[in-house]
Amino acid sequence: SVWLSARSAARARLSRPAAPPPSLGAMLAGDPAAQWEWHETYRDLAKNQYRTSYSDFAHGRETYVRSDYPAGYGGHIPSMRFDLFHRNTAVDRHIALRRSDPSRDAHPSFQMQLDGLPSVTAFPCGAKKNPTKGVVPHSGSTTEPKAPWGVLRSGHAPLNQRSVPATLRRNASAPSLVRAGAAVMPQEARFSPPESPVTKGLRRTVNNANNEASLGYMPTEAEMLAEQMDY
Repeated sequence: SVWLSARSAARARLSRPAAPPPSLGAMLAGDPAAQWEWHETYRDLAKNQYRTSYSDFAHGRETYVRSDYPAGYGGHIPSMRFDLFHRNTAVDRHIALRRSDPSRDAHPSFQMQLDGLPSVTAFPCGAKKNPTKGVVPHSGSTTEPKAPWGVLRSGHAPLNQRSVPATLRRNASAPSLVRAGAAVMPQEARFSPPESPVTKGLRRTVNNANNEASLGYMPTEAEMLAEQMDY
C-alpha cells in the first residue's frame, strides 16, 4: 500500500502542468512611462532637481539645512545628520508617520516652538504688546539706523585733512599739527601710559652705553694721521 501511494503521488507530480516562465512585465515594478506614480525616489528627484536657492528664497522656502529641534539640543537630529535640504521627500513623510505612531517612542514636533508660538504653558497668552513708539531715541533721519544696525559714534572728531588722529605723534618741527592733534584728544588720553619694566630696562641700558661713550677718549685728526703714517 505504501508503494502504491508513493507511485500515485509521483504520477500526480508528473501530470501537473509546469508553471509558465516569468514574463518581462512581471519583473518590473511598474510602467516606466508612469514612473512618477510608483517610484517615490524618482518622484522626489524630479520635484527638486530644478529648484534654485533664489526661487526658494523668493517663495519663502528652505534655503539651507535646518534643525527640527530647539536650539542647544545635542542628540540625534536626522535633518542635520543626513543633510536633508528639501523637506518634501519620503524621509520627512516617514519621520512624521513615526511621530504619530502610538507604538513608537518618538519625540514630538517642535515646530511651534521654532515658530515662536507659546505651546508649553497651560494658558498661553503670547508676547506682551509693549509700546514701541519713542522708546529708542532717534533723530528721524535715514542716515541714523536703529540697533542692531546702529553706528558707533566716537568721541573724537571725524578724520579729515584738518584733524590728526590722537594716537599719531608728529614731529616737533610742525607745532601746528601737534596742537591740532592735542585739541581733538580727550583729556584722559593726553597723558602717556606708564612704562613697562622692559621699557625701563632698555632705556637704562641705552643711557649707560651713551655715558660710557661720552667718557671715552676721542683722538684728533692729527693723531689719527700720525698713526696711519707710522710716526
